[in-house]
Amino acid sequence: MKILYYNWIQFDKKNNSGGGVNVYQKNVIEYLINNTEHEVYFLSSGIYYDLISKRIRIVESTNEFGKRCHTFKLINSTCMAPVKAIYEDIDTYLSDMKVYQVFASFVKKYGFDVIHFNNIEGLPLNCLKIKRDFPDIKVLYSQHNYYMFCPQVNLFYNNSHTCEGCKNGINCRECLAGSVSKSQFKNYYKLDTFLERVHLETVSQKAKLFFKHLYLKKRGSSVQEVASESKASASIASAEDFKRYLKHNVGVLNKYVDSVLAVSDRAREIALKNGVDKDKVHTVYVGTKVAEQAVKKYHGRTNDDYIVLGFMGYFEKLKGLEFLLNALERLPEELQNKVAFKCYAGRKTKEDDLLISRIKKLDESLVFSEYHDGYNHSELPDIMKQIDLGVIPVLWEDNLPQVAIEFTAYGVPVLSSDLGGARELSKCDGFVFEAGNEEDFIDKLKNIVTHSEMADEYFEGLMKPVTVEEHINNMFKYYV
Repeated sequence: MKILYYNWIQFDKKNNSGGGVNVYQKNVIEYLINNTEHEVYFLSSGIYYDLISKRIRIVESTNEFGKRCHTFKLINSTCMAPVKAIYEDIDTYLSDMKVYQVFASFVKKYGFDVIHFNNIEGLPLNCLKIKRDFPDIKVLYSQHNYYMFCPQVNLFYNNSHTCEGCKNGINCRECLAGSVSKSQFKNYYKLDTFLERVHLETVSQKAKLFFKHLYLKKRGSSVQEVASESKASASIASAEDFKRYLKHNVGVLNKYVDSVLAVSDRAREIALKNGVDKDKVHTVYVGTKVAEQAVKKYHGRTNDDYIVLGFMGYFEKLKGLEFLLNALERLPEELQNKVAFKCYAGRKTKEDDLLISRIKKLDESLVFSEYHDGYNHSELPDIMKQIDLGVIPVLWEDNLPQVAIEFTAYGVPVLSSDLGGARELSKCDGFVFEAGNEEDFIDKLKNIVTHSEMADEYFEGLMKPVTVEEHINNMFKYYV
């Protein structure tokens, strides 16, 4: 088969943009080109803008797999990525045909058998209607986030709590008011594209930020404003626009997409709740490389006297780190001397410094508390040996965090909130607490600390981690 994958950012981008979806996409492509005869193509869009020409076009790009994978970039898309760039112009996302015409010509030229969208950010919605003109192509959409139901992808209202629904677009408008303006993103991307073209992407990150700062400053913007997603005076779309957004997205999925692949049962439930046809959406758990070496049992406590908690992820509120620190600061005294903490989260803004200082201050009350400025996957084996209990304290319906799978693959049980897909990894309910409930978290933690045998129970009820090969076999059922 000739397969085209789409994600808004190329899978081998070096600065970790795209998060877990990028890691997943790279793993799938690497397996296919090394183990099958399928021809693999990849397209990205929404972050490439020309300083001079406004012509929309698709150009071939280089990638770390060379000619074994054919990669392309769509230049000057009418819809930018990530989704935050389209809040002020929902109508273009819903109705634009300029990008579709370029995309359709690309599809006709290469004659794909399967087009698999890992999201639609960076493209107008009409691109998901490609089956209308090419009825023999299998079209799939993987639900890694909630873009089709929530214009900020995470169903997390006003950076505060899980969204209860768009309420005819009113909630969306209130939640997204004051977002970063479209012009800020475009200015940033124009220079980024230029720096890559002249091969300055190899200079240090600080040098790139300096060049971008000089460029954006002349245009009344700044790298800091864009990078930290600060509030700017964007002209937010109307409530009616957001209402149409949800209606049209679901309508297109139901009419033009052959299969919607949810990465967890909880993600599937949310798709059904928002109107996706029950016969169209299927749970297909993602595959990971670490599953191939999964130990399938608890690796044992690192110390008989205390338990080491591990948080690995981001500082964003919805990931729950702030909640976790609140709970750890409230631990009763008899529990403090039985708990240690390790945090691996990459610092991005000055606002993160406050949480970092709180992490370090916990060293005064817990057995110890350490902060590490992020991590890379090559470090995982050593890191996991030092952690007894992974914590996924998410405050949103996180589809299925890759790090949760990685914890279990290395023999580390996971204490997770009841939102999202992480709770599905084991049938042991003693490792699930009510999201945002500090008392429930402390109670569950105390029980785990007191009863060491619970870790074995967690792995007895563990869902076997899915390998990349197993995932592809499951996914390919919907390719034919």
